Amino acid sequence: NFDITMTLRMIFSIQGFNRLTAFATGAAGGYAFTNPDVDNVYDIFPLQKPPPYAFLNLYKVKDEDKHEFEQSWKEVAKFNQRQEGYLFTRFMKADPRAEGYENRSYDYIDIVQWTTGDAQRRATLRSAYTELEKKMPGERLEAPMMFSSVVDDTQKTPT
Repeated sequence: NFDITMTLRMIFSIQGFNRLTAFATGAAGGYAFTNPDVDNVYDIFPLQKPPPYAFLNLYKVKDEDKHEFEQSWKEVAKFNQRQEGYLFTRFMKADPRAEGYENRSYDYIDIVQWTTGDAQRRATLRSAYTELEKKMPGERLEAPMMFSSVVDDTQKTPT
């Protein structure tokens, strides 16, 4: 009878309550991470998800300035890589083999992807960025156009 009383007193004491709480929390957390469902998946590396914000820049550059422009653009890209919230850049050039190349509006397009629109804004407001951008020959849009992902098929799923 004494053992039962001591066991019940230990279970319903503060120490017993703390142990029970720790055990329940650990069991629930362990279950949640080892048995995720489609709506409740915990992503350890959330930056691998498709980025929500892409900024599109369009450039028109004279033929004689193209090499200098590309070198200057690389410096801007290197600056962006060191900024918080930067994900990656795609830089594309109009292909002279394409039909309608002579009537093109722009020579280059870059798509810079950031985790948030605010991260892009903070990076482009820095004085180092504006100095690098001023060195780039050619014409561009006054401000990049911001887009957010609607559909992204880069993450392939087995069918």
